[in-house]
Amino acid sequence: MGKHNLLLPFLFGLTSVLMGCEERGRPVAERAPSPSPALNKSMSDSDLEKAVRAKLENDAQLKEADVSVHADAERNEITLSGTVRSRAAREKAVELAKSAKPGVSVNDKIDVKPAG
Repeated sequence: MGKHNLLLPFLFGLTSVLMGCEERGRPVAERAPSPSPALNKSMSDSDLEKAVRAKLENDAQLKEADVSVHADAERNEITLSGTVRSRAAREKAVELAKSAKPGVSVNDKIDVKPAG
């Protein structure tokens, strides 16, 4: 009976080692997916600019406005400049820019020049 008491832990250990080797030798497609590096990576400047421009272009009031977008993704900042026809349009542009990425700060350098 004494020999069997030592055999059980030995077999358990051997099984654990072999299971670890099996995981290492398995093709990558069969392994559990690892977290995507893209999820940890922040947006690039151009991605952030495109996101803001898309929001501005989808708004009827701002579609025709002359608003430039400059993004600094590393600093989590967007700078809006140019001209709009009303304060409401200016406020809407800032609001849409802030909604492009959570926590982004917006530098508002937009001038208001009514048509006329």
